[in-house]
Amino acid sequence: MCPTHRNHPRLSPNSPLWRARARPVSEPRGSCLPAGRSARAEHPAGQRALSQHRAAKLPGASLAVPGTAVAIFTLVFLSTAAAQLHVSDTVHNLSAGGPGQVRAQTERQVCIFCHAPHNTSGLRPLWNRDVPSANYRIYRSSTLDARPGQPTGASKLCLSCHDGTIALGSVLSRAERIQMRTGDYLPSGPAHLGTDLSDDHPVSFFYTSGLALADGQLADPHSLPLEIRLGTDGELQCTACHDAHNDQYGDFLVLPNEFGELCTTCHQMSGWAGASHRLSQARVGGHSEGGWPYDTVAQNACRSCHRPHTAGGPDRLLLFGDEERNCLICHDGRVAKTDIQTELDKISGHDPRRYSARHDPAEPALVDNTHVECADCHNGHAAMAPERGGGYRRIGQTLLKTRGVSSGGAEVEEAQFEYEVCYRCHADTAVSVPGAVPRQSQTSNVRLLFQPTNESFHPVAAASVSSESPSLVPNVPRGSLLRCTDCHNSDSGQRGGGAGPDGPHGSIYDFLLEREYVTDDDTPESASAYALCYKCHERTSILSDESFSEHRMHIVEERTPCSACHAPHGVSNLVPGGSGDHTRLINFDTTIVRPDPQSGRLEFRDTGRLSGSCTLLCHGENHRDERYPE
Repeated sequence: MCPTHRNHPRLSPNSPLWRARARPVSEPRGSCLPAGRSARAEHPAGQRALSQHRAAKLPGASLAVPGTAVAIFTLVFLSTAAAQLHVSDTVHNLSAGGPGQVRAQTERQVCIFCHAPHNTSGLRPLWNRDVPSANYRIYRSSTLDARPGQPTGASKLCLSCHDGTIALGSVLSRAERIQMRTGDYLPSGPAHLGTDLSDDHPVSFFYTSGLALADGQLADPHSLPLEIRLGTDGELQCTACHDAHNDQYGDFLVLPNEFGELCTTCHQMSGWAGASHRLSQARVGGHSEGGWPYDTVAQNACRSCHRPHTAGGPDRLLLFGDEERNCLICHDGRVAKTDIQTELDKISGHDPRRYSARHDPAEPALVDNTHVECADCHNGHAAMAPERGGGYRRIGQTLLKTRGVSSGGAEVEEAQFEYEVCYRCHADTAVSVPGAVPRQSQTSNVRLLFQPTNESFHPVAAASVSSESPSLVPNVPRGSLLRCTDCHNSDSGQRGGGAGPDGPHGSIYDFLLEREYVTDDDTPESASAYALCYKCHERTSILSDESFSEHRMHIVEERTPCSACHAPHGVSNLVPGGSGDHTRLINFDTTIVRPDPQSGRLEFRDTGRLSGSCTLLCHGENHRDERYPE
C-alpha cells in the first residue's frame, strides 16, 4: 500500500480506483508506487482522464471531475501517471530497480525523486525537490537576439539535479536523504551541466513572433508543432526540447533529431535546403572525436558541428573551441572528399591555425582584425558541393550566402561575385602579404587595383577593353572575365589538372598560386618558371615578340622575370606611382628596376599600339627615352 495514502479514510484498498492503480505489472509505472506497481487506470473515470490528457498533450494537467476531493486528486494522479508511462524504463528512474548507472541503494519508488503528492515545494507539478539557488553563467552570443536571464520555471526544476548542487536523494517529502549507489550528486558527464551554462543552449527567454522576425532564421512560435511546448507566458525552457518522462528518441527529446528534425523545427537557416551538410552521405563511422549519434553527415545534420549542451566552447555551441577543428575533423580526408587539412599544411595558404584572432558572424563584412577562419569564406549552412568543369562562374557554390565587399567598397550581405568575398580582407583592410613585390605604385588594396577606370587591370571586376593582347591562348578570348581563384588556387586542384580540392586553401607556391610564378631576378626562362603567366598567355607568342619586340631578349637573354615590369593585378589611378604611364600592367619592381641616375626618372611612356619608351636603370644599363620597336 502507498505509505502516503494507507491511512486515508476516503481511499480504501478495496476501492475500484485503488485497485486500478495497484494492478501489478512487470515494470514500475506509478508516481508514488513502489517498483513493480502500475498506475495504468482501469476505472472508467481514469480512462477518460487519460484520453483527454493525451489529446491535449499537457503532462500533469489537472482535470476537474465532479466528485469528492479524493476523486479529483486521484484523477490528477492518473493523468500524470499516463504521461510517465515509460519513465521507469529510462535513466530518470533513479530507484534501486532503475536501468541506469545512477540509482538508489534501496529506494523502490520511481517518481519520488521529483514528485510527491504531499509535503512538496508547492510548485507544479507536485515538485518534491528544493529549487537551486546558484547564480548561473548564461549563454551569450553576438548573434543572439533573445535576452535570456537566470534560469526560471521548468528549467530551474531540471537544474535541481543537472547543475550538481543539490543531492539526488534530497527530496522534500522525506526527512532523510535517499542514499544513492554512485554518490550523492550527479556524477560528471554530459548530463552534469554545472552552473556554467555558457556552453549550453539558452533557456528562460521569451520566444515571440517579434523575436523570430528580428532574427530572420527562426520559425514563428505559432507555427511550432505541439511537441514543442513553450511556457505559459511563451518562454522557452528545457521542456521545449526535452520530455523528462519519455526517452523514445534518446536524450529525452520531444522529436527525433536525425536529419536535424528537432533543431530545424525552430532554426530555419537560409540555404539549408540545398546545403552539402544537409545532403552529404559521407560516413562518419570510426570517428569518435565528434561523438556523433548517427552514421552519415546528413543524418547528424546540425549535430555534425553543434552540441546543444556542454559544447566545446561558448561560440555558437560548436563541438570544439578551436573553430577550424570543427571543420577539419571531417575535411581531413577521413570523412569529406575534400581534404582541406593537407592543403593548409602547405607553405602558402589561408591557414586558420596561424592566427589567434577569431571569426565573429556579427563582425563587419570588411574585416577589422586580421584573422582567417573557414567561416570567413564559407557559410556552413548554405555551402554546396563544388561545381565541376571549367568556364567562368561569378561565384562558386562553396561560397553561397557569404558576406562580401563590393567593387565600390560597400558591404554586401550575400556576395554575388567571388572577388567580393576576397575583398573582405584583401581590399580596404589591406592585409599585408608576405614577400609582396615592392613596386613603383604600391598598394595592397586589390579592390583599387581591379577598378575598370584604371589604365590597366586584369579583368576580374570588369572585362578589359584593351585590344593589345595578341598572346592570349585560344580558350581565353578577348573580353573574358577571370576569378581570383584562376590564379590563387591549390597547386593540386582539379581546375589545374590535379585530383585535390580547388580553392585558395594552400599551395606549394608563393602567394598561394596554382602554378609557379618566379619573381627572382636572374631566373632562366622555362615553361615551369612562368607557368602561371603561360596559363593564359601563349609562351610561343611571348618568345616570338608578338606583343613586345624585346620580350625574348629580356626574359631569355637577360633572364628578367615577368614581374620586373608587370604587376599581376592592376595599377590604380588613385595610388601615387610617379610619372609615366601604367598601361599594359607596367609597374616596375623597384628592387630590379631603378630610376635613371642622371634624370632621376623611372617611367614608361605609352606611344601607341604595341609601342612605347622607357627611362630607367636595369641590370646596370641606362635606358633613357629608349623606344620600342626601334
